[in-house]
Amino acid sequence: MARDDFKIRLQPQDVASQKTPNHKNAAKVFIHPTAFVQGGFTTAHICLVEAEPGIRLEAVAWPAPDKNVASNILSVSRVFQKTAGLELGQIARVTPGSGPVPAAGTVTMEDVTADASPLPVSEQTRWQYHLESRLEIAEYILPGIAYEDILLNGIKRSFVVTSVNGRTDTVAGYTPGSTVVELASDDVNRGAGGTLQIEPLPGALTPTQELTNFFQDFDVDFDGFTIPPFSCGIVIQGRHGTGKSMLLDRIAATNWGRVVRLNYNDKPSVVQAHFKTALEQRDATIILIDDITKLIGRDQSSRHAMVEAIGEGLDALTDRARQQNRRPLVVVIATCLDILNDIPHELQRPGRFEEHITLPVPNAEARRQIIDFHRPLFAEDRYSQYANGLAERTHAYTGADLRKVLFEATKAWRRRGRGPPNTGPLEWDDIALALSKVRPSAMHDINLKPPTVHWGDIGGYREVKDALRKVLRFPKGTRARMSKPPKGVLLYGPPGCSKTMTAQAMAAESTFNFFSVKGGELLNMYVGETERSIRNLFKRAREASPSIIFFDELDAIAGSRSSQGDRGGGGGGVQALTTLLTEMDGFEEIGEVFVLAATNKPELLDAALRRPGRFDELIYVPLPDGEAREAIIAAKARELRFPAEEMDVPGLVAATEGYSGAELARICDKAYWDADADESGDLPPAMDVLLAAIQKTPRLVTQDMLDHYKNWRDMFRTGAQA
Repeated sequence: MARDDFKIRLQPQDVASQKTPNHKNAAKVFIHPTAFVQGGFTTAHICLVEAEPGIRLEAVAWPAPDKNVASNILSVSRVFQKTAGLELGQIARVTPGSGPVPAAGTVTMEDVTADASPLPVSEQTRWQYHLESRLEIAEYILPGIAYEDILLNGIKRSFVVTSVNGRTDTVAGYTPGSTVVELASDDVNRGAGGTLQIEPLPGALTPTQELTNFFQDFDVDFDGFTIPPFSCGIVIQGRHGTGKSMLLDRIAATNWGRVVRLNYNDKPSVVQAHFKTALEQRDATIILIDDITKLIGRDQSSRHAMVEAIGEGLDALTDRARQQNRRPLVVVIATCLDILNDIPHELQRPGRFEEHITLPVPNAEARRQIIDFHRPLFAEDRYSQYANGLAERTHAYTGADLRKVLFEATKAWRRRGRGPPNTGPLEWDDIALALSKVRPSAMHDINLKPPTVHWGDIGGYREVKDALRKVLRFPKGTRARMSKPPKGVLLYGPPGCSKTMTAQAMAAESTFNFFSVKGGELLNMYVGETERSIRNLFKRAREASPSIIFFDELDAIAGSRSSQGDRGGGGGGVQALTTLLTEMDGFEEIGEVFVLAATNKPELLDAALRRPGRFDELIYVPLPDGEAREAIIAAKARELRFPAEEMDVPGLVAATEGYSGAELARICDKAYWDADADESGDLPPAMDVLLAAIQKTPRLVTQDMLDHYKNWRDMFRTGAQA
């Protein structure tokens, strides 16, 4: 007898459950440990069982626990024996198969209950869940295995597994959360002849039409197409609350096909099984991936394996489309916030996620459509007035934000009526109260640094403050028609002189949304990443306007193109500068987005930034004057609890002429670090300690530096100067 030939016998461990089998070990074949090793078998991998006449099926290889059984014995369960049609004592040939047991996606089971009426629709889902629990006990699933006289709610039914992952000749492993049962005798979870067409989404008519156009290329021969759209995948991008999940729900509700939702806890093998099942089934399938970053985000440990699994699944669909010259009946739809940041390049290749649509933050007209969709209970004679007013006052609000506004307004309406029911209409006061509570979600996912600094926190610098207040002043009447506010302001001056604090105070006092970024943070060694970051920053600022974009250390990304060339490697910097200039030129119609920048090295900036229409105002921020130094010293004295009776603030102000604000703060912070206590352990008076610290601290801003700023200012003196 050949080494791979075995004599069939029943597995003893399965004897106790032969009368009412739970199918545990039903798909396993047990091989003597010696024969297992010599035959090249691997535990839990596929093996192939062949016998006469014409028996050939897959099983799960497992070493036999009983070493006393002869090495040529193959032990199987009674369920496996019956399914395979084997006889006890029959000779079967067993050889290693194709590798690990795959994950089971869709398991199709047929109701074979004798003389039974069809399963009512109301009971189908309950039976599916019950059968899935039985499959979980079995662990491995083999087509042809019967589940006889299954009892549920006092009713007995019999079922047989007709296919696993669309195949009738393979074994697969049960996977919690991913393995689903389909009943072959009904249309549960299957396409029931629905049309892949969705109703327009309120406030997003154009994107919805683009998606409909994509759907129209299914079930179409591509004869005559210059470049056939073989890819079955599309991405829907958009900020939080723009309707991505709602759109997926509408697609699922078309009833065009079986719906598969990939979840954040799915493993790559499960995703592969879903794609394979979808490709092999004759029925249509809709694969939905809501927020794909939960699967392939940069912080996901299985990111690379998951990207590969999704990419291979999309490739398989595209290959089938090329072979048939038409797409298979499988559509794959993913959502994300920003395709440039969230979808890796390898998934954007042709044949994968080749197309995308954008759900934008709605404009005033779209917001009115969304408001009408919700049908707020305004008085009939004031409906248009209130609806238009709400649409105009909700710039940067998404559809979800508007719904929340109306929800909060309804709560205020109920409270105003002193409890339900309130039969009166919604009033504008209800809307105003709701608007005070709901902020636009366009501010989500933004590296927003809300400033807590106000003008009162910055002593002195009166001329600088006045110049910045004038920049954000919105003229009215004739002055508004005859003037245009500046788009960009550049703060320059010695280091440590409160330029960043001044920018923060400007944003806080104006109540504008504040985007703060250091120039160096935008630099990226990879080609195109810096430019992409700049474009994304401006895009989000527009969505969240009124807003201020503050570039600290602007010279890091906007250095002179000629000096970059002199250094012999400024290609990346040139591209970043070009992108910045393009973006600043690109928001002519957005009057409520300001660009504020700061630099210690204004001479390094490219001359194009000083062109009118970009940084229209150049404001010099000098060393702190006496008033500013007094405010800094007083604030640090309060913070560090210096005894007031020991302080001579005017004397300290006089002694710190020429120091920057940062140097003053550091002098106060470190003063007592070097102070020596006397014999009794008491520290010297604060004034003595501070004067000693001042004497030890050199001034870092030299007169030559100040002269340099003055000369540069005299060359390019425009706008208000300090």
